[in-house]
Amino acid sequence: MPLDTPNREWDTLVMGRRGTYEPGLEIGITSPCNHLKQYVFSTTLEPVDNPQVEIVDTDPVELVRRLKKEEGLNIWLCGGGNLAGQLIDEIDQLIIKSSPVIASEGVQAFTGNFQPTQLTVTTRQEFSSGARVTWFDRT
Repeated sequence: MPLDTPNREWDTLVMGRRGTYEPGLEIGITSPCNHLKQYVFSTTLEPVDNPQVEIVDTDPVELVRRLKKEEGLNIWLCGGGNLAGQLIDEIDQLIIKSSPVIASEGVQAFTGNFQPTQLTVTTRQEFSSGARVTWFDRT
């Protein structure tokens, strides 16, 4: 896809510091998705010199609720079981990618004090490699 292709699904990215943003920052990447407005939740990171990236040290639920009221496309929550656990009540759609390969012990999808949430499978795509993408919507 050309770099000037407009966003079709998401225009905003929210992510945690430790497992999502910091690995890129360690190798000099301050904006992993420069075509999106990015919010990084952290109480320890300093602001970065990129207008697309905002370091946020406030309540993620409050920010996401405010963003959902604004004009624009969807919000992408990228990684971070802790952040996902805090935002569980704000998640409208969950997209899970799975692969038939065990690469490590993995990261929990949700951590913290969250309630079980009923979702409905709306789409599933399987690939010849055995990989699968499943879309779940809040019921």
